[in-house]
Amino acid sequence: MSSTLKKIGVEITSFSRERQTEALNQINSLRVDPIIFADGENFDWKIIKLNQEIFDDDEAFEIGAEWPYAENSLFIFSSTNPFRLGLAETLISTKFKVFMRAVTLLNVIAFCSYDYRTRLQGGDENRNRILITIEIICNIIFGFEVLLHVIVQGFVLEKNSYLRSWWNIINFSTFIGTWAVLGDINSANQLIHLLRIVRLFRVLRLIQDSKLLKTQMDAFIGSFPRLGPILIPLLFVLIFYTIVGLHLFMGLTEYRCRETPEPEEHEWLAIEEIKNLCGVWECTEGYCGSPADYGLHRNFTENQSEQLYYNLNRFDDFFTSLFVTFTFLNAIGWSATTFLYWHAMTTYATAFYFISLILILAYILSNLLLATFYESFIVFSSIKSNKNIQNKEREAIENEIMKKKQQQMMSRLAQMNEAKSMKKSRKNKFQVNLVYNDEDKDKTQMVENFEKIQQFSSIIAKSSYFLYLNLLIIMLSIGVIAADHYGIEESTYHKLQAVDFFCIIYFFFELMIMIWGKGVQEYYREFINIFDTTVIVSQFGLIVYLFFAGEPIVYNENRYVNFVKAFKVMRLMSFLYLARVFYTISLLSRCLVQTIIKLRDMILLFLILILVLAVFGQELLAYKAMFQLNEEGEYVPIDDQHKGVSASVNFESFGNSYMAATNIFYNEEWQVTMYNYGHYTYTSIIYYVIGIIFGQVLFVRLLTAVFLNEFCKQLKMIEIDLKPLDLWGNFMSFVSYVQANLRQRQRQKVHQSSQIAKSPKATDNRFSKIVRPSMFHDLRQQQIHEQQHQLYPQTPSAEEPKLQSNLLSHKESMVNNPLQKEDQINEKQNQRMDGSDYQPQQIKEQSIEDKDENQLPEEEDEEQQKLSSPEFPPQQQVPQPRQGRRGNSRLRPSEKTLFLFAPESDFRMLVTTLVSKNYFRAFNFVLILLTSVRIALLNPTEDPNSELSYVLQVGYIFLTVFYILVILLNCIAFGLYKTEQSWFRQSVYNIFTFMITLVDLITLIFAINNPLSKFITSLRILQFIQIGAVYSKDIGYAQTSLLNAFYKMIQLAIFCFFILAMFGVLGTRLLKGEFHFCSNLNEEYKHEVHDNIECMDFGGSWVNSILNFDSIFQSILFLFISATTENWLPLMIQSWSAVGENRQPEVDHNRYWAFFFQIFFFIGNLCMLNMFIGLIVNAYQEAKIKAQNLDLLDETQREWFQIKMSIFSLRPLVKSKKPQNNKIRQLLFYLVKDKGFKILWLIIIFLNTLTLSLYYHRQEPKLRNVLDYLNQIFVYTQLVEILLRFVAKDLKMYFKDTSNIIDIFAIWLCVANLYVKDDLEIDFYFRKIFNAISVGFQIIRNFRIIKRFNNLEKLFSSILSIIPSALSMMFIMLIFLFIFTTLGIDMFAYLRTQKYIDGYNLHFRTFPAAMFSLVRVASSEYWWALLVDSLHEQEPDFACIYMSTHQNFLDHGFNGCGTTYAYLFYISFHLIFSLMILNLFIASIIGAYEEHVKQEESAISKYQLNDVLTLWRNYDDQGEGFINYKLFWKLSSEIAIIFGVDQADLLDVNNKKNFLKVLNIPIYESKKDQILCYKFHDVILSLTKISVTLKYGVTNLEPTDKIIQQKLQQQYGEQQQYNSKLFTTTSFNSGDMVAIITIQKKFRLWKRRIQIRKEGGDVNQIYNDMSDFKNMIKKQIQLEEEQERQKQSNS
Repeated sequence: MSSTLKKIGVEITSFSRERQTEALNQINSLRVDPIIFADGENFDWKIIKLNQEIFDDDEAFEIGAEWPYAENSLFIFSSTNPFRLGLAETLISTKFKVFMRAVTLLNVIAFCSYDYRTRLQGGDENRNRILITIEIICNIIFGFEVLLHVIVQGFVLEKNSYLRSWWNIINFSTFIGTWAVLGDINSANQLIHLLRIVRLFRVLRLIQDSKLLKTQMDAFIGSFPRLGPILIPLLFVLIFYTIVGLHLFMGLTEYRCRETPEPEEHEWLAIEEIKNLCGVWECTEGYCGSPADYGLHRNFTENQSEQLYYNLNRFDDFFTSLFVTFTFLNAIGWSATTFLYWHAMTTYATAFYFISLILILAYILSNLLLATFYESFIVFSSIKSNKNIQNKEREAIENEIMKKKQQQMMSRLAQMNEAKSMKKSRKNKFQVNLVYNDEDKDKTQMVENFEKIQQFSSIIAKSSYFLYLNLLIIMLSIGVIAADHYGIEESTYHKLQAVDFFCIIYFFFELMIMIWGKGVQEYYREFINIFDTTVIVSQFGLIVYLFFAGEPIVYNENRYVNFVKAFKVMRLMSFLYLARVFYTISLLSRCLVQTIIKLRDMILLFLILILVLAVFGQELLAYKAMFQLNEEGEYVPIDDQHKGVSASVNFESFGNSYMAATNIFYNEEWQVTMYNYGHYTYTSIIYYVIGIIFGQVLFVRLLTAVFLNEFCKQLKMIEIDLKPLDLWGNFMSFVSYVQANLRQRQRQKVHQSSQIAKSPKATDNRFSKIVRPSMFHDLRQQQIHEQQHQLYPQTPSAEEPKLQSNLLSHKESMVNNPLQKEDQINEKQNQRMDGSDYQPQQIKEQSIEDKDENQLPEEEDEEQQKLSSPEFPPQQQVPQPRQGRRGNSRLRPSEKTLFLFAPESDFRMLVTTLVSKNYFRAFNFVLILLTSVRIALLNPTEDPNSELSYVLQVGYIFLTVFYILVILLNCIAFGLYKTEQSWFRQSVYNIFTFMITLVDLITLIFAINNPLSKFITSLRILQFIQIGAVYSKDIGYAQTSLLNAFYKMIQLAIFCFFILAMFGVLGTRLLKGEFHFCSNLNEEYKHEVHDNIECMDFGGSWVNSILNFDSIFQSILFLFISATTENWLPLMIQSWSAVGENRQPEVDHNRYWAFFFQIFFFIGNLCMLNMFIGLIVNAYQEAKIKAQNLDLLDETQREWFQIKMSIFSLRPLVKSKKPQNNKIRQLLFYLVKDKGFKILWLIIIFLNTLTLSLYYHRQEPKLRNVLDYLNQIFVYTQLVEILLRFVAKDLKMYFKDTSNIIDIFAIWLCVANLYVKDDLEIDFYFRKIFNAISVGFQIIRNFRIIKRFNNLEKLFSSILSIIPSALSMMFIMLIFLFIFTTLGIDMFAYLRTQKYIDGYNLHFRTFPAAMFSLVRVASSEYWWALLVDSLHEQEPDFACIYMSTHQNFLDHGFNGCGTTYAYLFYISFHLIFSLMILNLFIASIIGAYEEHVKQEESAISKYQLNDVLTLWRNYDDQGEGFINYKLFWKLSSEIAIIFGVDQADLLDVNNKKNFLKVLNIPIYESKKDQILCYKFHDVILSLTKISVTLKYGVTNLEPTDKIIQQKLQQQYGEQQQYNSKLFTTTSFNSGDMVAIITIQKKFRLWKRRIQIRKEGGDVNQIYNDMSDFKNMIKKQIQLEEEQERQKQSNS
């Protein structure tokens, strides 16, 4: 680039030849040569070379750069070859790229349209021939492209050659693979099938040809290495549960209900009608058993059903067990697997295994992947980036200067161009005026009229009233559309259509006015206006179509016409976007729109990746699995593929395949399709595993992380830009306006009366005699009155207003501006009346609100001194009590609680002491715990007259009495509400407790037996959150974030309600009344029924589905369930099977409804639900920052605060000491400490784990015995190892390590298991469970291996860092789950057994089963099925009894009806628990992981601190946390080196002295030895601070505000008081210690010199020895450095 161009800031880019010619012509025409050639350089556009690209990265190389490819491609074409350069120019041309994109698209369309029915000897052969021909032609074109690239870049040998890019490797492979389409699709040659699969990678060209999409894809693939810290622990957890599950469930899938008690003729047939396993569950008919118990061969055909997963879901060996545990990674189908196995294994053991598995895999580790992607957007260290920020600021300033220069250049060119064009126009205008003078006047007048109209339109378009009218019409239109429902009267429907047509016409004129008034460019600057225009134009286009088609425009009954009309409901987004009255909703809508716009490239990549997966699925699985529908509507595999039908989700066509691939990304029932196809081919298993890993586990979580990051960013930005309307302020302004008008009218009346009084006609002798007082007299009286009020404040008297009115009337006639004066006086008077903002300084009350909360004690003393100073007379020093936070409530010394107990009362003081004790709090905790136990034991099915019911009732009475006593004692001690310290004001929970106790008392007095009272009592368990917040900060953060986010969550729920309404209206228009079906119909008549009449003719019942689209609210519920459930596929199938009103549904009638549901699920699930997560994450982070007072700090200070917290959390390590006076223990100690010995035990642990994984079902007895013997050897060997460590080490040291305690417990458990597992007299299930627990502890010992290697320990530290937060959130989750469980038991305990609430797997009859049912609902797995079963009431096809008492239950059993309250129960549970609590769980994981990453990436990482701990242990072997000054002199050098201080700088004693002075570490004195010493935390903190300052140049680490310092000091708490009782503080620091050491050394030197003189020696020898010692140290250091350099050179 020319230096001249650099100076002026013009950046030259590459142009085509046409652009070069055009630019030269413009330069010549504009005559800018003197500007460009200012430096006398010869400017020539030809110096800009051809824009050459690096084709593998799609980036152009710089001007003048070297040729980036092979010098000789194919050993023929050199880098200067014109032919090669010409090809390069061709390849980078836009036309060629567009052509290749078109070819790619044509090729993709070709193999997406292939008819795979040819696999069944059918299909359209002619279409396939055409498509194959298109593929071959496209492949030939791609072949030429490959050849051109090879000529330009080279093939493979040199750098940047063609095959050095993985994109080009894919292109070359697809070129080779496409030729396989010439072969037979049914060929037995597997190579042909492999090449056909490879050719499908050409879809990736759609990504490669777009630079943005390619960048996104490269970033996605490049993120895989970042997932190592999560994937390795994830793999470990998978292996752990795999081996434990192997030993717990191995062989259980063969336990089926058999037809005979024992095998007959070497066969033991299973009862096909019973699709469950047996064992714990007893067979209703037949006999339970396994053929393996009798040594029979396995029958692989007996489990070939969908309920038994076609025998693919089993724990019979390591790999099948691993596959089952993998399916739990996404919480998909987990409940069905649990139901399958807890029929054969103990229910509680099975539930614990699978629930813990889903919790760890799907909710912790899976969300850690999300946190890992989310963490990539975090600025890790503000301290580290301090220098980078400075450099960036400097670069930004330079770039800004260049931009300004470039703008000046361009503006100058534009001015010259404009001057030239104006000169031309004036010339042309003059010529025209000579001929058409009169016509020009007409045109001028027309232009003026046009401008007036445009100006008038602009005024209307920008008017707020016009905006309000538009919003009103939008709401009218939406209301009209939403009013449509099934069964609406025809007259009402016509009225709605008329209003709807009016709205369409108005919208069209609105659009014209907005475009005309604002201009096209300005109006379409907002994306929402483009969206609005699309909606309005669609309505106008519909009217035009109806007009030319001759159909009714206004009153049209066609559903599809009304469906298009219903698109106007999309304008609801415009309403939400613009209506600032609903501030939060408008804010959220803008955030959603802007977030989707920002992620448009990511969303496009999402769609293309689904396309890639779809085409692979179509090629691999199309027509590979055919089924037969049985009587229950289930798909049963058949052997003859030509006679079967395809499953609901299949790969037979491109549309079906795309839907199946989308289900993988949406995590929607993909396991069902996988098992359906897996029955025929294992390719299905491989396809789905790869698709789930790369699609759902990785990409969708990346998309979610990007969405959360962008949403939170947009939320903060728009909150700054979009200010809420001050409705209260506007209302008060309106009131003030009205008052001002009233006052003005009053003044006018007074003025008129005064004018009448002045007039001669109205003059009377009576008025002439009145002497009018002076205005100054009234002002003087007012001033005196104000001074008196300041000295002695009191309630204004009734005479003051009268005085004011007289004063105003006098001023009215004498002052020029009476209104202003009157307002000033009224303002002062109002301040005196309400007591606000008018407090004399002399007697101002020192309340909590009046005075700054953070006021220091020094400021309070100054205030007291000021009050007692001579400036204030004694009569003005009125002592005022402290005012409370609310109102004027004061805590006077004479304040009595409950109007009886004064503060000086002995009884009150005793009670206050009592309630402040810890044991009183423990007593309250026990009360809440007992209440929870009592509520859990209550059950409607329990006999009210039983002993348990009697005990629970008596307990209820006693608990209520105790609660009353607790409330009474607290009220005596603190008061109820009046004072600031009163019990109600201490916590919201106290008010909550009071209300619940009141309800309990009323319940007992009036003997109320209502589920509502029990539910209110169960809310007491919420107090556990209050108690937990005291002991866990994470619980406190969660509590605060829930409260802070609650309002926004409600607003977000309303916003989501509107989004659901938008889609619900569309569904209502097409599907209302179409979900009726014929029930209770014989199987033989099913194919003969097509409508409601035929249904009743054949004896069926024409009923409606509970979930339907009959009204807007039913549609919203339907879509809400679809967005929040995991199994929404049956709802979609129900929709596409609808035929019409009063028509029987038909399977696959209209599969195009799949597009509606797929689009909605993206908006409803991936967007709306993630908005909930975004809000919770934002609220959680804000709550955590505010709780730690970090909002008062900048980023650098926050990081330093976290470093300090990490330092204060450290505890000195205790050094292991070898045993004394015992040679055997000493020998064992050295043996245990030996590295080889440790490695040996680690190898044994690994081999033991490998042995446990080699077990499998139906294993040969010899191999099983070998594994058992090996396991016994390993167990006893590990027992010896543990005993050796136990004997060798000190017991106190040994038991300080928690892992040692676990080892002791685990090894004895394993030893016991060796004797238990083979004892047949012990219960089978107990042996299975005991063995699984033993195996689990054996695998846990692998953490010894992890701790041995630092890299592995770092990987697992991410999981360990989130455990406290996860446990805290699980505690809150359990509390809310408990509350809803008790409510569910009261509501649904009597429900009749149905398809899903079956009385065994899912029901509300017992507390554990009800809790498990709600856990399934919380996981969003098929929760709507429980809702449907809970809603069933008496219908023709459903007989039930409405039950309310236990006597009804005794009479009818479990035959109860459902209730409509189920809507409220399930929806509220899903909103509160699934959307709030579970998302808070995710937020806590993200927050904890973010903090963990910041600690690892901070200026001082925790690994450096661990090194410091290890070093400190060498000098403080007891771990006391203090070290004497002698040892510190040496330790300071070693620690300083760890923190980055140069070793050479510390060799000089003077440098070290200065260094210690700078550290300024406090000195303590040991109470035991009276030795001066240093504290551990002080040393580390000072050295860390110096290190950060030296390394990164940051000095503002601590806040300067004393108030902030005090708040931060409270955060450190007692952590910095480690062992402080053993030592006392002194007034010295490390700088003083330097002087002390110097004095001691000089004293020793003086003493030695005296001694040498006495002995007659040479005194100078002392100094020579010291110099020799220094030289020796320097030589040793140089020798070590030389050896290190030699090692590096050799390596």
